[in-house]
Amino acid sequence: MGLLKVDSTGIERALELTRRLRVLTGRTAFGAFLTRLVQYHIAEAVDDTKAGRLRADGAEIQKAMNKFGWKEAERPRFFQYLRQGRSWRSICREHVGLLSLIPLKAEAPYGVSASDYLSMKGGELDTFAQMIDDPFVTDLATAAAAFQDMVLGTRHDAVFVWEKSQPQLHTWESYMTEATLLDMVRPHPSEEDCFYDERDFADAPKPPCWLEDWAWPMDPLGIPLPHKQCDLCVDASGCCCRRTKVNVARKPQIKSVGKQGIGLQALATHEGDLAYRKGEIIGQLTGRLVPRDSHPYNSLWIVEMRRFDLEGDPIVCQIDVGGSASTFRNLNHSCRSSARFIPRRASGRWIMAVEATRDVRHGEQITINFGKAFLRNQGIRCDCEETNTMCTNFGASILVCGSTGHARRFMEAK
Repeated sequence: MGLLKVDSTGIERALELTRRLRVLTGRTAFGAFLTRLVQYHIAEAVDDTKAGRLRADGAEIQKAMNKFGWKEAERPRFFQYLRQGRSWRSICREHVGLLSLIPLKAEAPYGVSASDYLSMKGGELDTFAQMIDDPFVTDLATAAAAFQDMVLGTRHDAVFVWEKSQPQLHTWESYMTEATLLDMVRPHPSEEDCFYDERDFADAPKPPCWLEDWAWPMDPLGIPLPHKQCDLCVDASGCCCRRTKVNVARKPQIKSVGKQGIGLQALATHEGDLAYRKGEIIGQLTGRLVPRDSHPYNSLWIVEMRRFDLEGDPIVCQIDVGGSASTFRNLNHSCRSSARFIPRRASGRWIMAVEATRDVRHGEQITINFGKAFLRNQGIRCDCEETNTMCTNFGASILVCGSTGHARRFMEAK
């Protein structure tokens, strides 16, 4: 889907989207949806260049086509997409997410198709706009727009709440309240950095070997000066490694990986390239920081965080990834994993880094090893492609999204 991520603007963006769409679409439902989505954005890109005019400058469009060497035979298709995209814009207005909600073809129970929507004119469009002027439609369209942004590459991949909590939602035939549905379809909240709230630590004892001259309570991952601030560069003022080397734009893609559920796929700049080298920081696991004894050892969705700059490398807090967290909570298990969790200093704070343990190529799933003790504690057997036996050698206590289904089935059986 990276082919749809276009950085240009205006008419150039519209022309580039048109050419890329021809590569991506086929005679499938998803191809029809992509066509609809890209047509909308072609029209948006062109019409943003109007500069007060009723219509975009046709001469400018032709000039851009000449610049990029468009043949005469290619040009009618572009203008067809532009007209269709303007129709979609007149239907959706401020609810761009409707593009994901309008049926592709007439099916039961309503028998309404996309062509029925596209045939609306004038007063019919105004009536339709009044009908959908409703908080429920607004919230549903907002969730759908987030999905569309992921497809276009203008938003990082995220897991929707239903994918994690009710992966069989699409097969349900029972009644569901509007509030439940809206909660299910929203993207799961994500955080670039761990969240610290001093109130969570107000009554918590100091971690073992906490230095006497350090305040408490304080962010248990903060590094006061003049102590070493970063493992990723030479300590210096203005270090920004957490932004440039950890929270980087080239994030893994969320992907369904068969019976393991949702996982993370490595993405390189070009197909076939190396995505990450051994020892490279892929990102960081984030969540809400809670005191070190808040949850029992090997609890679901909990990581215990150590600090190697204190005597004995004590556990100073836990990271709760059950709520708002980074995409790396979706890592799956493999007995021959490609990454590990490891505490690292970055720009004045300890982070739970996701570090490549070997070279990882484009398209490969990024995995960690949960470990024998943890999986046994959860009543789960290894289900990875490498082996059907229990797992070994996992240092951090976390179960992440790919095995959530196994854990849920186990708990239901109990």
